[in-house]
Amino acid sequence: MKLRLFFTFIALGALARAEVQIERTLMPFDAGPSSFAVGLPGGVNFCFDAVRGGLSYAWTGGFVDITSVRPGMGKKITPVTLLGPVVYRESGNAPLRRNDPVHPPVVDFKGYTLHAATVEFRYTIDGLLVREEVSARPDGTGIIRRFTVENPAGEKWWYARDGQPPAALTFESTGSFTLAVPFGKATP
Repeated sequence: MKLRLFFTFIALGALARAEVQIERTLMPFDAGPSSFAVGLPGGVNFCFDAVRGGLSYAWTGGFVDITSVRPGMGKKITPVTLLGPVVYRESGNAPLRRNDPVHPPVVDFKGYTLHAATVEFRYTIDGLLVREEVSARPDGTGIIRRFTVENPAGEKWWYARDGQPPAALTFESTGSFTLAVPFGKATP
Protein backbone atom coordinates (compact mmCIF):
# COMPACT_ATOMS: atom_id res chain seq x y z
CA MET A 1 0.00 0.00 0.00
CA LYS A 2 2.80 2.45 0.83
CA LEU A 3 4.46 1.86 -2.57
CA ARG A 4 1.21 2.58 -4.44
CA LEU A 5 0.68 5.82 -2.50
CA PHE A 6 4.25 6.88 -3.29
CA PHE A 7 3.74 6.49 -7.05
CA THR A 8 0.38 8.30 -6.89
CA PHE A 9 2.08 11.20 -5.10
CA ILE A 10 4.82 11.43 -7.77
CA ALA A 11 2.27 11.43 -10.62
CA LEU A 12 0.23 14.21 -9.00
CA GLY A 13 3.39 16.20 -8.24
CA ALA A 14 4.34 16.07 -11.92
CA LEU A 15 0.99 17.63 -12.85
CA ALA A 16 1.05 20.27 -10.12
CA ARG A 17 4.67 21.34 -10.42
CA ALA A 18 5.42 24.79 -9.04
CA GLU A 19 8.22 25.92 -11.34
CA VAL A 20 8.95 26.22 -15.05
CA GLN A 21 10.75 23.30 -16.70
CA ILE A 22 12.58 23.62 -20.01
CA GLU A 23 14.42 21.27 -22.37
CA ARG A 24 15.94 22.23 -25.72
CA THR A 25 15.58 19.00 -27.59
CA LEU A 26 14.24 17.00 -30.53
CA MET A 27 10.46 17.47 -30.44
CA PRO A 28 7.75 15.54 -32.35
CA PHE A 29 5.24 16.88 -34.91
CA ASP A 30 7.55 18.61 -37.39
CA ALA A 31 9.04 21.01 -34.84
CA GLY A 32 12.30 22.61 -35.95
CA PRO A 33 15.65 21.33 -34.71
CA SER A 34 16.47 22.35 -31.14
CA SER A 35 12.94 23.41 -30.28
CA PHE A 36 12.04 24.01 -26.65
CA ALA A 37 9.76 21.84 -24.54
CA VAL A 38 8.44 24.11 -21.79
CA GLY A 39 6.44 22.95 -18.77
CA LEU A 40 4.58 25.68 -16.91
CA PRO A 41 3.19 25.30 -13.39
CA GLY A 42 -0.10 23.42 -13.26
CA GLY A 43 0.58 20.95 -16.08
CA VAL A 44 0.41 23.32 -19.07
CA ASN A 45 3.18 22.57 -21.58
CA PHE A 46 4.17 23.83 -25.02
CA CYS A 47 6.70 23.53 -27.83
CA PHE A 48 8.39 26.77 -28.86
CA ASP A 49 10.15 26.48 -32.21
CA ALA A 50 13.05 28.95 -32.30
CA VAL A 51 13.48 28.48 -36.06
CA ARG A 52 9.93 29.57 -36.95
CA GLY A 53 9.73 31.97 -34.00
CA GLY A 54 6.50 30.67 -32.58
CA LEU A 55 4.58 28.30 -30.38
CA SER A 56 3.97 25.13 -32.41
CA TYR A 57 1.68 23.18 -30.11
CA ALA A 58 0.61 22.76 -26.49
CA TRP A 59 -0.31 19.77 -24.36
CA THR A 60 -1.60 19.27 -20.83
CA GLY A 61 -0.68 16.83 -18.10
CA GLY A 62 2.84 15.53 -17.68
CA PHE A 63 5.91 17.11 -19.24
CA VAL A 64 8.13 14.99 -21.56
CA ASP A 65 9.94 11.68 -21.43
CA ILE A 66 13.49 12.50 -22.59
CA THR A 67 14.76 8.91 -22.60
CA SER A 68 14.87 8.82 -26.42
CA VAL A 69 17.29 11.77 -26.63
CA ARG A 70 19.61 10.51 -23.89
CA PRO A 71 20.70 7.31 -25.61
CA GLY A 72 23.30 4.80 -24.61
CA MET A 73 25.76 3.35 -27.09
CA GLY A 74 24.11 2.18 -30.29
CA LYS A 75 20.69 3.71 -29.61
CA LYS A 76 18.84 5.70 -32.22
CA ILE A 77 17.79 9.23 -31.19
CA THR A 78 14.08 9.86 -31.69
CA PRO A 79 11.83 12.77 -30.65
CA VAL A 80 10.84 13.03 -26.99
CA THR A 81 7.49 11.62 -25.89
CA LEU A 82 4.84 14.06 -24.69
CA LEU A 83 3.26 12.94 -21.41
CA GLY A 84 -0.18 14.30 -22.14
CA PRO A 85 -2.63 15.04 -24.95
CA VAL A 86 -2.06 17.83 -27.48
CA VAL A 87 -4.70 20.57 -27.02
CA TYR A 88 -3.45 23.24 -29.47
CA ARG A 89 -1.52 23.30 -32.77
CA GLU A 90 -0.42 25.96 -35.19
CA SER A 91 1.82 25.98 -38.22
CA GLY A 92 3.29 28.38 -40.68
CA ASN A 93 6.53 30.25 -41.06
CA ALA A 94 7.23 33.07 -38.57
CA PRO A 95 3.70 33.85 -37.36
CA LEU A 96 4.56 37.25 -35.81
CA ARG A 97 4.87 39.81 -38.61
CA ARG A 98 5.20 43.55 -38.94
CA ASN A 99 3.57 45.79 -41.55
CA ASP A 100 2.82 43.12 -44.21
CA PRO A 101 0.95 40.04 -42.90
CA VAL A 102 1.75 38.07 -46.07
CA HIS A 103 5.53 38.57 -45.94
CA PRO A 104 7.31 36.07 -43.62
CA PRO A 105 10.00 37.99 -41.71
CA VAL A 106 13.55 37.01 -40.86
CA VAL A 107 13.58 35.56 -37.33
CA ASP A 108 16.79 35.45 -35.27
CA PHE A 109 16.56 33.73 -31.88
CA LYS A 110 18.48 35.51 -29.11
CA GLY A 111 17.77 33.54 -25.91
CA TYR A 112 15.37 33.04 -23.03
CA THR A 113 14.92 33.79 -19.33
CA LEU A 114 13.05 31.62 -16.83
CA HIS A 115 10.80 33.29 -14.26
CA ALA A 116 8.82 31.73 -11.41
CA ALA A 117 5.72 30.92 -13.48
CA THR A 118 6.64 32.12 -16.99
CA VAL A 119 9.35 31.97 -19.61
CA GLU A 120 10.47 34.91 -21.74
CA PHE A 121 11.86 34.27 -25.23
CA ARG A 122 13.88 36.95 -27.04
CA TYR A 123 14.22 37.09 -30.82
CA THR A 124 14.30 39.64 -33.60
CA ILE A 125 11.71 40.08 -36.33
CA ASP A 126 13.38 41.74 -39.32
CA GLY A 127 15.96 43.20 -36.92
CA LEU A 128 13.55 44.51 -34.24
CA LEU A 129 13.90 42.93 -30.80
CA VAL A 130 10.80 41.10 -29.50
CA ARG A 131 10.39 39.82 -25.95
CA GLU A 132 7.65 37.20 -25.66
CA GLU A 133 6.55 36.16 -22.18
CA VAL A 134 4.45 32.99 -22.05
CA SER A 135 2.30 31.99 -19.07
CA ALA A 136 -0.55 29.57 -18.40
CA ARG A 137 -4.08 30.83 -17.89
CA PRO A 138 -4.90 30.52 -14.18
CA ASP A 139 -7.54 27.86 -14.90
CA GLY A 140 -5.15 25.85 -17.13
CA THR A 141 -7.37 26.15 -20.23
CA GLY A 142 -4.91 28.07 -22.39
CA ILE A 143 -1.75 30.11 -22.70
CA ILE A 144 -1.25 33.86 -22.53
CA ARG A 145 1.49 35.34 -24.72
CA ARG A 146 2.61 38.93 -24.03
CA PHE A 147 4.81 40.53 -26.71
CA THR A 148 6.94 43.62 -26.14
CA VAL A 149 8.57 45.11 -29.24
CA GLU A 150 11.62 47.37 -29.20
CA ASN A 151 10.79 50.74 -30.85
CA PRO A 152 7.61 49.71 -32.69
CA ALA A 153 7.39 53.24 -34.24
CA GLY A 154 3.70 53.01 -35.10
CA GLU A 155 4.08 49.93 -37.30
CA LYS A 156 1.21 47.51 -37.71
CA TRP A 157 1.78 44.02 -36.24
CA TRP A 158 0.07 40.80 -37.28
CA TYR A 159 -0.21 37.18 -36.20
CA ALA A 160 -0.45 34.87 -39.23
CA ARG A 161 -1.09 31.13 -38.93
CA ASP A 162 -1.57 28.66 -41.77
CA GLY A 163 -5.25 28.19 -42.57
CA GLN A 164 -6.34 31.34 -40.67
CA PRO A 165 -6.70 34.95 -41.78
CA PRO A 166 -3.98 37.20 -40.29
CA ALA A 167 -5.01 38.78 -36.99
CA ALA A 168 -4.11 42.44 -36.37
CA LEU A 169 -2.43 42.98 -33.00
CA THR A 170 -3.15 46.13 -31.02
CA PHE A 171 -0.67 47.66 -28.61
CA GLU A 172 -1.89 48.19 -25.04
CA SER A 173 -1.05 51.29 -22.99
CA THR A 174 1.93 49.34 -21.57
CA GLY A 175 3.52 49.20 -25.05
CA SER A 176 2.90 45.46 -25.33
CA PHE A 177 0.25 43.33 -26.95
CA THR A 178 -1.30 40.13 -25.68
CA LEU A 179 -2.39 37.04 -27.55
CA ALA A 180 -4.63 34.55 -25.73
CA VAL A 181 -4.36 30.96 -26.93
CA PRO A 182 -7.37 28.89 -25.79
CA PHE A 183 -7.01 25.12 -25.77
CA GLY A 184 -9.26 22.93 -27.87
CA LYS A 185 -10.19 19.26 -27.75
CA ALA A 186 -7.34 16.94 -26.79
CA THR A 187 -5.75 14.83 -29.53
CA PRO A 188 -3.18 12.04 -29.15
